[in-house]
Order: sequence, then structure tokens, then C-alpha cells
Amino acid sequence: MPLPRILEPEVMETPETAAAYDAMDFTAVNTAFCDDLAAVLPRVDQPLKVLDVGTGNGRILQLLHQRYPHWQLTGIDLSPAMLAIARHHSPQLNFIEGDAKTLPFAAASFDVVISNSLVHHLADPQPALGEMLRVLRPQGTLFIRDLCRPQTLAELRALVEQYAGQDTPQQQKLFADSLHAALTLREMRHLLRTLPQSPQRWQAILTSDRHWTVVAQR
Repeated sequence: MPLPRILEPEVMETPETAAAYDAMDFTAVNTAFCDDLAAVLPRVDQPLKVLDVGTGNGRILQLLHQRYPHWQLTGIDLSPAMLAIARHHSPQLNFIEGDAKTLPFAAASFDVVISNSLVHHLADPQPALGEMLRVLRPQGTLFIRDLCRPQTLAELRALVEQYAGQDTPQQQKLFADSLHAALTLREMRHLLRTLPQSPQRWQAILTSDRHWTVVAQR
């Protein structure tokens, strides 16, 4: 029997939980995210307006700012605790408290919309996906990456051991809960096909042993 999806809280509400997440080393994963994003953009030397939905601790925007200081970067998240950490790491960047399901931006406001590890926090990701497309300008790029739910509990436990075996029990639980809450690639593809405003071109593929990635153009 396939591993069922078990939801986790949508928001990391407490400073303790946010700090535990921030203490985990996602350097390799975040670097790969930035590398892969750059690879699908037509040009990176332009002054792009970029929105990071579910920015969390802001580490990806921090990396992007180091690489592309000419980009206009905005991060939005629903967790004040995570935003406090993001602002501490990158006080020069623009971080906004807000809900991915009702983004406080006009239509077609951004050249690029990105999101990393947000979808698994949402019971129904469809409204947030629709909002990401709404605020994306025509011909803009949507780049989403998230965990992929394993087929079995044994596979989940193996991933936790491989990637969080040296972390604290609390951090291991955070990772295990996120894997349990993640969508499979098949579920994500179904969501994209059934969006009221489906993107003109998109692909959703596995990009690691624990991640899928969506690249779409409005």
C-alpha cells in the first residue's frame, strides 16, 4: 500500500521550531536550487523582479542576492518566526508577511516566481499555485521545488537516516514529517493539469532522490 499523505502544520509558528529548521544545513540543496533556476532562465544579467513564495529563513534569496545583486528580490512567508530569521540573515532584502493563497501583489508583477519546500505545507496547494501564476508576468518563469513523498515507510526512514542522521531528534522529526506531507510527482502533475488557469508550458520531473521540480511559463 502506498504511503499516505499526512499533513503537517502549514506555518512554523514558534521561534524554537523555526530556529531548529534554520540550524539544519541545506547549503547543498539551496545551491542546487539556485544553479538549476539560473539554468532555465533566458538571461540572468537582466534586472529581474523575483518573488520567493514561502521564503522561510530566506537562505535562497540570500544566495541569489550574492550572485545577482542587480535582481530585485522579494520574499513572502506566513510565519513571523521564520521572517525574523530571514531579516536577521539578510536585512537588506525585502521580506513580507503574507499568505501564499492570497498574495498581496498585482497581476503580472514579477518576472520570476520561485518556491522551495512550500507545497508540502499546504493541505490544498491549488490556490497558492494559481496565485503564483497570477502574479507572474506573461512569458515569465515559475520554478517550484519540493520534497517527493516516498512510496514506503522504509524508504522514508532511509532518507531521514541518509540526510538527517547526524541532526537532532527534533530536526529528524521535522524532515520525516515533511516527507510524509509531501506530494508525489503524480499528484503534482495532476494539480498542474487541473488548475483553472493552467500554465501554457510546464514540466514536472524528479530532480533528486527526494525532490521534484516544476518549471512553467505563464
